[in-house]
Amino acid sequence: MKSQYILLVSLLSLAGCSKPVEANKANAASPVPALRAGTVVAFEAAPALVSTASFAAIEAAELGPETEGVVREVYVRVGDTVVAGQPLLRLEAREAQWRLEEARARVREMQASLRQAEARLGTDGRRDLETSAEVLNAQSAVDTAEEEGRLAEIEESRAARLRNTKDISQSSYDRAKSTLLSAQARARGAKQQLAAARNTARQSAQGIDMARAQFESAQTQTAQAEKRVSDTVLRAPFAGVVTGRTISVGEYVGPQSKPLRLEKTDPLKLVFQLPETSAAQVKAGLGVEARVSALPGEVFHGKLRAPNASLEAGSRALTVEAEFTNPGRRLKPGYFAEAKILLGGVESRLRVPAAALDFDPRTETYRVWSYNAGKAKLHLVGLPRKQGQVAELRPVDAGGLPAGASVILQPPSNLYDGMPVTIAKGGI
Repeated sequence: MKSQYILLVSLLSLAGCSKPVEANKANAASPVPALRAGTVVAFEAAPALVSTASFAAIEAAELGPETEGVVREVYVRVGDTVVAGQPLLRLEAREAQWRLEEARARVREMQASLRQAEARLGTDGRRDLETSAEVLNAQSAVDTAEEEGRLAEIEESRAARLRNTKDISQSSYDRAKSTLLSAQARARGAKQQLAAARNTARQSAQGIDMARAQFESAQTQTAQAEKRVSDTVLRAPFAGVVTGRTISVGEYVGPQSKPLRLEKTDPLKLVFQLPETSAAQVKAGLGVEARVSALPGEVFHGKLRAPNASLEAGSRALTVEAEFTNPGRRLKPGYFAEAKILLGGVESRLRVPAAALDFDPRTETYRVWSYNAGKAKLHLVGLPRKQGQVAELRPVDAGGLPAGASVILQPPSNLYDGMPVTIAKGGI
């Protein structure tokens, strides 16, 4: 009797355990919820490098006067467009103007002194001292005295011979000798006067040099005074837009103050970075397309400028700039943009619905699930380029996903490779 009871309990236990096993089989065999699917489309596109970027002013400057003073007028406001050389603000200039008038008077005074010095030398500023009137007169006197001396010497020699032959008296010879001595004395005096004239001319020339130096110094001081007056007016160094102003009339500013900011916004530059692997593909002159969220649906076109000659040491990225014309200044410095560098030619691409992309946060990779013969197939894909409700893939990055394939939209998290799936009617 006891053995029959044990057998009955065992049979009941087996019957109870069989229910969950049968339930699991039923769950495995039951179809998954119907899924929606899209289609992979092949197309041709111009090869391009894509990156996020930002617009910046091609030139920007913090501006301030080069001298100190009280602001008397500010001619611009934020947002004003200015041309190169246009006045932006003016400082008090009375003291600088007084100093300029004083410097100009000094120039006139020194110029008069220079002319007087040149008039004394008689050379109109020429440096040939031998041509001065005093030197010329003294040289003429020397020449005359030397000629008289030569004649007197000849006469003295003739008188000496006649005296020796008793043809003339001693007194006659003495007169000839006295005439010679007098002529020699006059020649020595004329030479001394010539030396004195030359010394006077040299001193006059030195006076001219000093007067000229003083005149040139006065001219330099005048130029400096003119610059100080000019520096009281701040002018735009280039054409652009005033983007900052922190000054008002009556405030005091110094040379270190930079109360105005000016940016050149036409053209603009677009600045972005590319990975090291793309550095060899970029060169100056390539076309660049840019889209900004502030102006949806519009595409702006620019040209690539010469890329940076070196990569950034930390990120190993290449900084690139493109130039965009900006008529009407619709683009603003600071706008973020999606930039596309057009490399030229065409290449094959695949377009898949953006809803088919499945990002795996554990591996930080993108996956796409295709559908074929009632089963799901996993494709690991490269970084897609999203544009609204679609995404683009290069065939080499598509993980074997062929054109025309059906792909599962919004794939469930429990999907696995080879899993049986069904597609909702009309879902492809």
